[in-house]
Amino acid sequence: MTLVVAGYKQNGYAWKTDREQDYTPNRQSGAFVIADSMISNVIQGTRKPLVSGFKKINEVPVKVWQPHLVGELFQGYKQVFQEHRCLIAFAGSTLTAQHVVDTISGHLSQLRIDYVEGNDFRCVIRKSCDNNNLLNNGIGGCYDDDIFIPERDYQDLLTADYISEVVEHSINKGFESKMKHVLDQASLVGMNTNIILAVDCPVTRIAHIYKYKFQYKVLPEGGVKAYCEKEFIEADNIAIIGMETTYGNDAIQVAQTSMKEGLHFKEKMTEFVVDCAKNDMTFEIGMPIVLKELEGVSVKKTFIPDDDV
Repeated sequence: MTLVVAGYKQNGYAWKTDREQDYTPNRQSGAFVIADSMISNVIQGTRKPLVSGFKKINEVPVKVWQPHLVGELFQGYKQVFQEHRCLIAFAGSTLTAQHVVDTISGHLSQLRIDYVEGNDFRCVIRKSCDNNNLLNNGIGGCYDDDIFIPERDYQDLLTADYISEVVEHSINKGFESKMKHVLDQASLVGMNTNIILAVDCPVTRIAHIYKYKFQYKVLPEGGVKAYCEKEFIEADNIAIIGMETTYGNDAIQVAQTSMKEGLHFKEKMTEFVVDCAKNDMTFEIGMPIVLKELEGVSVKKTFIPDDDV
């Protein structure tokens, strides 16, 4: 199991100045994600730690590839027009999570600029698995030289909302392929994996956090479908995955209190996760703790070791 907590950063110059101070994060200062790093398993009926220092927060690049044109001829996708970065954290089945994170990474690294058919020319971003007009027309397709102008046609296409949709699609695809090998209820429960996405919008420069919760349903025609349920996290809230049942209510209480008392929200949430990891006696979570802060395309990492080691 795991404990991951994500929230938005505060800005000391951006709170309200009425009688009662409001220290709610303003989302323009970025997001942070905190996670423990223990991997454990049940061995002969007893849960035992296997690995400490396991990476549960992944820095995933987002790459948008532009059409390569030689004169008026399309020659494929050979150059990255825009590169961004996001954080993907997971809790649950390590094997399933690795498969899902790989699927997310593959999709986000292969986004392509295409165009929409119609009277008015307009560029869009498509996933590599989407229908693509440029590729459908083939290498050597001929296009007017007054379209596909990067400074005009490629601007503001990549948004946090679009990235969140690609992540949602990727998770569902990952579950879909995994489901081909799920044979019973125990296996289904064993693949339970939840995801957190933290990303600064490339257009607005405002941080976004999304939580993707594992769900499944029995199909009328037989079989089971696994999927994720996406939730956007507001500025006055936090995202929790992993031991949410055990620590969720306490985490929310710490967050609410911290936002009322001052500009130490990130620090208080980090202290909370550290205390949980140090005092948990189930071997579900453990030290060290990792804090990652997202600021545009850069990531700041803080490693909090176990003082007892």
